[in-house]
Amino acid sequence: MKPGLYKVETIDKRTALLIPLNEDRDQYTFPVSDFTHDVTEGDVVEVWREGTKWMTKYREEETKSISSHAKDFLKRIMEQE
Repeated sequence: MKPGLYKVETIDKRTALLIPLNEDRDQYTFPVSDFTHDVTEGDVVEVWREGTKWMTKYREEETKSISSHAKDFLKRIMEQE
C-alpha cells in the first residue's frame, strides 16, 4: 500500500476495498477497525504511515456521500461533549 487518497469501494465484514484516486490500477484491502471514522462505501480517505502503523483521515471535501458527512458530523459532536 502507498500513502495517498483512496475511495472506499466496498466494505466486507472486516475489510474495506480501497481504490486509489490517482488512476493507479492497484487495489488494497484495509481493516475496517483501523479507520479513524465510521467508514462508509463511497468515502474518500487519506492514508499514510506513521512508524509501523497506517493512519487514515476522512476527506470531507472529496466525499460525495451525504450519509458519510452526517456520520462524521455526529461523531465530532459526540467527541466534543
